[in-house]
Amino acid sequence: MVDQARDYAKWYVAQNTEHDTAPWYLRSDRIEQVKETVASLSEEDLKRYFHHYYRQLAGAYDATIAQPNPDPVPAGAAMNEYREHKLDVYLSEDGNEIDATSGVHVMYYADINDDRLVWSDNPYPDRKPDTRLEHVVIDLDRDQFQDFLVYHLRCQIRDSYLARGEEPPNEYRVLGPGTDHMMVRCMNREYVPDYHNYNANIEGYRAEDTFNAGIFAPLLNLF
Repeated sequence: MVDQARDYAKWYVAQNTEHDTAPWYLRSDRIEQVKETVASLSEEDLKRYFHHYYRQLAGAYDATIAQPNPDPVPAGAAMNEYREHKLDVYLSEDGNEIDATSGVHVMYYADINDDRLVWSDNPYPDRKPDTRLEHVVIDLDRDQFQDFLVYHLRCQIRDSYLARGEEPPNEYRVLGPGTDHMMVRCMNREYVPDYHNYNANIEGYRAEDTFNAGIFAPLLNLF
């Protein structure tokens, strides 16, 4: 409840004053803009902004796909093989188009509760992203990719509401990986349901699409 109160306060101040106190993962309105934009992307623009992210996620399962970052973690630096891949997404000033995306950042655990990030190129290092995709590698066909991105963004919108202590609108009461911010809370707090788990049994929530992202098991002994 304290975590929720803090997150709600950050979001409320950002919504009602000129102070930008809310981190990207609490800004459900901006994540929703990204979702709407991604859903309407042409194949050309989807490839332009997100194909390197697809290669990073799917390349672990398909030897014909070259990953942009074939494990940049220094030898011996990580406590296990868990890696999470992040992509910053920036909207245009009017919010109607994708302006830019970053290179693929890679997160790993150096020790229990000690996550580290190997940063990649970022077009706007001093600007908050409108969202940051956060996912493990996944066995995903290219023709599923756009639907996967939209679903992942719906899960992120769900998490932005839940982090603030609010129930999301029905459209976003879905199960699956969303933001790290909320996933860590789910795994750290006994009373917080496993919203990130496609197979969770949570009243009012459902998994509309399930993708082969069952590599969260190594996280279970980290918290």
